[in-house]
Amino acid sequence: MIFEAYGDTLATFLENEGEEPEKLGGSAGFLANVLGVTVINRQDERAYEEYRNGQSKYQMIKAAVEGKVYPERLFPIPETGKRQRLETLRYMRRYSVWSVILLFFAFSFIGWVWEVSLHLITDGVFVNRGVLHGPWLPIYGTGGVMILAVLNKFREKPLVEFLLTIVLCGCVEYFTSWFLEITHNGQKWWDYSGYFLNLNGRICAEGLLVFGLGGMAIVYVAAPLLDDLIRKIPHRILIPVCITLLAVFGADEVYSNQHPNTGKGITDYTGAWIEEEKVRT
Repeated sequence: MIFEAYGDTLATFLENEGEEPEKLGGSAGFLANVLGVTVINRQDERAYEEYRNGQSKYQMIKAAVEGKVYPERLFPIPETGKRQRLETLRYMRRYSVWSVILLFFAFSFIGWVWEVSLHLITDGVFVNRGVLHGPWLPIYGTGGVMILAVLNKFREKPLVEFLLTIVLCGCVEYFTSWFLEITHNGQKWWDYSGYFLNLNGRICAEGLLVFGLGGMAIVYVAAPLLDDLIRKIPHRILIPVCITLLAVFGADEVYSNQHPNTGKGITDYTGAWIEEEKVRT
């Protein structure tokens, strides 16, 4: 039964076993092999990516066949289609520079939507969260891209990836909070004082747990899906779009450096969630 369920994958792996492509060298090799980033996703640069995905998939299936983990393909609920789609996400991949740029803006926008939605639900009003004026929170984009690049070598170990994601996001959030305060006369854009296991009000256990789970969703689901879509965009369109986004973002950074986004619900914490904290304390 189990060999019938996994026979296709085992056969494919055995046919290609030992065909490890040569790694890239030089600066391109460092970007590709260490950070998982390429200038452009050429076919030869994706060869090693395909090999790593095959190796990772084989190890998971080998563990299932040997009885070390539960064989998902034999799960009684008929969700074969969904499981096969997840198996083909190929999270052990390399991202082109242009893909990284668009992923940065995608994560920044998703983070902005997330925080705006939280305040909309809690306070019942729209609040343009963040230091910048555009619909993006770069701390989310930076964190998402750093998880993909800095933790590239740990993707085959989900538990390690999760723990390191928490540490990395904690460092990014703490440093960002500190940097904003010293460059804006002590002004704060978030404050976790009063939250469980907070550190100087800059980070807290609850937030880091959410970031850890979000980071896992990015690495194993969101980023591969978005990258598949980005790879279908012709370079004559992709490159101008990236340059335009960077130009607009840069202009927002320059303007916001002198005129940061502040006010009620942004730097003036007078929302319902603060009132609840006052009641608790």
